[in-house]
Amino acid sequence: MKRPIHHALVRDILSYLHAPERLALSKGERLTRFVDFLSEHHRIIVCRKQECRKRLRRFEHILEMACPTPNKARDIGKLITTVEEICTRPFTPATLQDALGVSSRERIRWTRDGKLRPIGTKMIKDRGRFSLALYSAEDVVRLLMAPEILASWRARPVSCRP
Repeated sequence: MKRPIHHALVRDILSYLHAPERLALSKGERLTRFVDFLSEHHRIIVCRKQECRKRLRRFEHILEMACPTPNKARDIGKLITTVEEICTRPFTPATLQDALGVSSRERIRWTRDGKLRPIGTKMIKDRGRFSLALYSAEDVVRLLMAPEILASWRARPVSCRP
């Protein structure tokens, strides 16, 4: 399945690769600065900085180039695709809670009330079987961009169960 290209993400990656001030950094600093740069412009990266650093290590050769060349276009394309995959991957309950700064009780209540909608489940086989709900990355971005939504969900009184 082909994922949609996020034009702003592609533009930011290419603008970073053409920035001259990144060249004087060490290998680890280049990757950290790149992830920090993306997280300043894309809130979803903030939630997944550790994963970005881990998965983007194999692209350090691109970050150290003085100027991206046409023969490196395939590698740059793979870098963009990897960042897009990280940005669009569904959230598990734990990562959703960390990203939004909500408690497990709030997540469960909002899911039960239909405010947070799971997009699917993932079966885990670990000393038995259990399933995890998966939440859309787009929904998480929407909630990160509008924290007043979470505040309004918290402000509403909890209805009593019969």
